[in-house]
Amino acid sequence: MSNITRRPTPAAVPAAKPVNEAALAKFIAGAPDAAPAVTAAPPAAPGHPRKMAGKQAQITFALPPELLDKVDHMANSLSISRAAFIKQALTRAVNAGNA
Repeated sequence: MSNITRRPTPAAVPAAKPVNEAALAKFIAGAPDAAPAVTAAPPAAPGHPRKMAGKQAQITFALPPELLDKVDHMANSLSISRAAFIKQALTRAVNAGNA
């Protein structure tokens, strides 16, 4: 086993190859777990403008404490955030409704 004792000289570090963005996008889209293309969401109902957080619509809703405890427990058991768990659950419910 060798130890790194000093920073490599610039000549020893290979130059980065240029990236073909179109080929990269095609490769990623062809992955078995690639997400389907996201379509534009329908406009917000009149009187209910959407507050955006980056590219996502920010929402607020209330849950019974017992349900929130169960959501947090499930999210922790999957090692994901509460928001990620809720997004997954909602996505599955919506997709099941479209089947």
